[in-house]
Amino acid sequence: MTEGSSDRGWHTGGELSAFRKGCYASANLGVGALDYIVAIFLLKYYTSYTGLDAAWAGVALLIGKAFDAISDPVMGAISDRTRSRWGRRRPWFMAGSLPLALSFVGIFSANPEWSQMQLFAWLVATNILFWAGNTMVEVPHAAYGSEMTSTHEQRISLMGWRQGFVMLGLLLGGLIAFSYLERSIDAATARAAAEGLSADVVAEVLRTVRGEAHGTLSIWLALCVVAVTAISFFGTRERRGPYTPPRDRFFEDFGDTLRSRSFRLFTLAFIVGQIADGLTATLALYAIEEWWGLGGAHPKFLLIGYMAMAALTIPLWIRVGVYFEKSRMLAGGTFIGFAGLIGMLLVPQIGTWWAYLCFYFAGAGLGVRSLMAMAIVPDIIDEDELNTHTRKDGAYFGMLSLLRKLSRALAIGFSGIGLGLCGYVSGATQQEPGAVRGIVVMFCVVPILFSAGAGVLFLLFPITRARHERTLAELKRRHEES
Repeated sequence: MTEGSSDRGWHTGGELSAFRKGCYASANLGVGALDYIVAIFLLKYYTSYTGLDAAWAGVALLIGKAFDAISDPVMGAISDRTRSRWGRRRPWFMAGSLPLALSFVGIFSANPEWSQMQLFAWLVATNILFWAGNTMVEVPHAAYGSEMTSTHEQRISLMGWRQGFVMLGLLLGGLIAFSYLERSIDAATARAAAEGLSADVVAEVLRTVRGEAHGTLSIWLALCVVAVTAISFFGTRERRGPYTPPRDRFFEDFGDTLRSRSFRLFTLAFIVGQIADGLTATLALYAIEEWWGLGGAHPKFLLIGYMAMAALTIPLWIRVGVYFEKSRMLAGGTFIGFAGLIGMLLVPQIGTWWAYLCFYFAGAGLGVRSLMAMAIVPDIIDEDELNTHTRKDGAYFGMLSLLRKLSRALAIGFSGIGLGLCGYVSGATQQEPGAVRGIVVMFCVVPILFSAGAGVLFLLFPITRARHERTLAELKRRHEES
């Protein structure tokens, strides 16, 4: 064994204090807020405010995120091998908050007077930088959490804090964004009414005001990201102790992840589920406004309520998860989302109240999925260490992040390209029936099929609680003999 850094030593299984869990999880407040705004508002910002063609916007987002995804496993492997006075993981997620914040400001600072090619290039460049910064924060941060404890209950609890803060960040990001945009639009509407402007002029003024408000909002949120990441950095310590080193070469690490049958099955289900989630997230505003015809405050309350249900139910899922297999809980959360999407198909026939019920029900499913997916990965890493005599938390979480981003990139790219193929017209006040049908298929029908497939695959996951406890016992014996 060599000397490395570990918060409590992953093999100790010691209980972590609520203060330590809260400090660790705080970085996810900022990441969650930015991720939500990018997922919900970015495509709409470029198609409705800057005037970038929907298909070009989809291609730009697909290129940017796919390019960045390559950095995820590399970042994980680098953090596995980092040695510093601050530990292996913490320096990276603190440093990554800076490009993340700067690129977030840049991505919402496009000039609508630019040409289509200029807008396309700007979106690609800022999107690449945004996701590169996101990688520097998220991958080492997730790997650090995997090392902090090893027991079934504590891993669910720690990842519950982490994902709870992610959901809280998503919730706050959405609430702040919707509220600020509404205030900006209300103020502009009042000024336009006082000046007696025509309806066409008012519509153009409101479009411009809404676009410019994104830029102001992004500055404040960028500062918050750096602040909460600093809390995570200064509020935790990576304690030095024995650890199992990774392999000598990067590609050997990645080869191990792909040779793990448990990881292959998990990631297949994970990818399918992420594509479903990505389609619904990207097209949520389009579905609410263009398909259901709900304007005013409805988009805000539907989307904020969705995230609120995800965040508020996580404490419940933490308690329930103590008594059930993680894979069963994950499959159950996937089927909850599946049922919510089926219900959404009936919103035009039943009414607005049904839309709220389906969105909030689906939000509860998101809570358990996000928690259990993160809690399962450390168990896979433990089994890999048992089989390979090497440990590579960063490589595994890097590969998972790569696959998640590629899945979301496909969802975002297909959303933009699909809108273009279905005849969606950027900035139009009324869309043609073909465009609306395309939104229905991409927002509901395809995610329903993908969610069903992901749920079945999660039920086949082989690592049970009893099997994991045997793995931990063998690893403990091996460490004691070393």
